[in-house]
Amino acid sequence: MTTGRPANGGSAGAGSFAGTGVLVRFVARRDRLLIAAWIAVAVAVPLFNAYSLAALLPTEATRTAFAEMSAANPVTTALLGPVHDTSIEGLVAWRSSVQSLFITGLAGLLFAIRHTRAEEDAGRGELVAARAVGRRATVGAVLVVAAAVNLAVAALLAVALPLGFGFPFGGSLLFGLTAAVGGTGFAACGLLAAQLCQSAALARGAAVGVLAVGLVPGVVVPGEWIGLLPAGWSRLARAYGAERWWAPLVPLAFTVVLALVVYALAARRDLGAGLLPDRAGGTGPVRGRLAGTSALVWRLYGGQTVAWTVALGTVAVGVGWVSASFELPTVTGQTLLEIFTYVLCMAVGCLTAAGALRPYAEERRGRVSPLLATPTGRSRWLIGHVALALAGPVAMLLAVGLGTGAGDALATGGLGAVLARTGTVLLFAPAAWVVAGLTIAAYGLRPRAAVPVAWVTVVASGICVALWEAGTIGETAFLFTPFGYVHPMVSAGWAVPAAFAVVAAGLVAVGGGAFARRDLFA
Repeated sequence: MTTGRPANGGSAGAGSFAGTGVLVRFVARRDRLLIAAWIAVAVAVPLFNAYSLAALLPTEATRTAFAEMSAANPVTTALLGPVHDTSIEGLVAWRSSVQSLFITGLAGLLFAIRHTRAEEDAGRGELVAARAVGRRATVGAVLVVAAAVNLAVAALLAVALPLGFGFPFGGSLLFGLTAAVGGTGFAACGLLAAQLCQSAALARGAAVGVLAVGLVPGVVVPGEWIGLLPAGWSRLARAYGAERWWAPLVPLAFTVVLALVVYALAARRDLGAGLLPDRAGGTGPVRGRLAGTSALVWRLYGGQTVAWTVALGTVAVGVGWVSASFELPTVTGQTLLEIFTYVLCMAVGCLTAAGALRPYAEERRGRVSPLLATPTGRSRWLIGHVALALAGPVAMLLAVGLGTGAGDALATGGLGAVLARTGTVLLFAPAAWVVAGLTIAAYGLRPRAAVPVAWVTVVASGICVALWEAGTIGETAFLFTPFGYVHPMVSAGWAVPAAFAVVAAGLVAVGGGAFARRDLFA
């Protein structure tokens, strides 16, 4: 961080925003497909909830019973808050609140980092800054596009919910605005992380961590204060109930404060600099000798894998203790421990996709060609990354299994279930390997397709979970999805995970063979 005069003759005034309009058009055109997907998912989730809840809870009696059961579940109440209205639209708003904010928030912060810090890491940010562009133009353009996209989501929800399901227009608009302004706030959070962190990977980790912490504080934060945090913004609004139209002003104030801080940092920060250095193998001397590509991969990404494992294990202990302490049945008859363990396994699937994309990131950064100019072979280099991509999920699942078992043992005083819980969780490893295998295969065959293939696999698997729970797809079809056979309501035996392991091995072999023959990025 420096305090010198801004480059390009920029100032603290309007000149520092020069070129913002051009960058807005450029960003929107460049990511038009991603923006369309962002809008589609953010609109589809509440619509799906409206359809499924209307089918599952057709009468007032069933909705009242559902609300009472939800209120008796302390974990659900902590995450989603109390049910203020038992009408179908009130339940949809209650069910969709955290989901919608998570979607708009995650998309917004990743979008913000992609067009700021990631561009600096790739060297393109310097090329843009060399033109007649103000120091604050890029962050201003990203914030404008993010706000416009989220407002489009709010407008579509305000139209689709009344037309498709007969919901009141006012409540639909309030629900959409709350999610839209909150999502824009997290886009500003992503911009702040991009200014503070020295790499895009570190910025993404920090911003996603803030998002996660902001959405699950109900377990420890008193109810009267929860409205000041992201998890409580929708609770303040009370869409379709006692509507509070001033509630979106809370996330709006959050957005404005973050934006002002971002603008101040953008006007003074050196290009590529950051207060938080990225220690992922990029700084400090290497003590001893790197024994090979596996040691190099561990040097670069081992710390990240360990951090993910420790974080999941810590959360798992809390989940095990809380779930066993209350011992409340759910609508499906499954225990809270089984349900939340399954959610943690799905999180491992997401982290597996991120880990399997590391070879692609290394090649895009231009680090592979110089390394392969040495006696290091292509297969040897890729094997190091594949080994960590496959071993990482096993370590994380082991942490989840031992953590949930240990938490359960702390609450109940019995140690007998620890090994059984760990064994059940480890059955998810072949599913995670399939996610990694699809990503590696796409990387070897069509490297530019690796990122969409990885995340489409994860998102599509999550959608299939929702469709199966709603009765839209059958169990046989559900078993063919990575998140299917480990669902707590499915008894698949050992044959299915064994088949997934074989499929994963075949996909990795395909990706490795294709990578050995294709050209590298220029």
